[in-house]
Amino acid sequence: MKLHKYLGFFAVSFLLMGFIVFSQWRNDHRKIERLEVTFTNDIHNFLNVEMVDKLLIQNEPLSHIGLKDTLALVTIETELEAYNVILNAEVFITPAKLMRVNVEERTPLIRIIGEKSFYVDLQAVKISLSDNFSAHVPLFFGNPSDEKIKELVVLIQKVNKDEFLKSQIIEIGNQRGKYFFKMRSYDFLVEWGNLNSFDQKVMKLKTFCKYMDSIEEKINFTKINLKYYQQVIASS
Repeated sequence: MKLHKYLGFFAVSFLLMGFIVFSQWRNDHRKIERLEVTFTNDIHNFLNVEMVDKLLIQNEPLSHIGLKDTLALVTIETELEAYNVILNAEVFITPAKLMRVNVEERTPLIRIIGEKSFYVDLQAVKISLSDNFSAHVPLFFGNPSDEKIKELVVLIQKVNKDEFLKSQIIEIGNQRGKYFFKMRSYDFLVEWGNLNSFDQKVMKLKTFCKYMDSIEEKINFTKINLKYYQQVIASS
């Protein structure tokens, strides 16, 4: 009698455990039914929801993903981040079978115009141009090497820290290792030289521009040179 009682207990326990395991397995393998795409800080200049949807469908059909397919979700994030306009992608699935995808776009710092044209971001990553969006960033004309692109990123970071330079520098050129700037409010070309003594050159440029703004009879300078210590050489 006791043996039958124990056998019955073990049988019921085995069935309950089997039911729990099966339920867990079935829950883990439920397929997602809906997709929600959002953008960090609601910034989406290069992409839109439809474009992200298309990328997802191309890389991993949604019907093949279970609720807890962690590896599949990591793979999707990696494949999205391989797209050069995407800085970061986060993908997760809710118990309600909703896949949420949050995308953070890269921010252009400068636009390169040469044999190949593209934007460059803070990490010196090349970003494809868009037919639907044009970033208001300085232009660089030429075909810079990867090392020169990294140097340009450093330069633009320095420029963006100063509100005057940030608002004025619209074009950047480089000849024989020397940088040249074109400004928004002034017609003269600025010969900047290398990146040494950057702060001192900023002060000299600001002082010269303030002087130009103060005089009544304007002088048509075509170029100013900031390379020399404590000097601004202007030519017309």
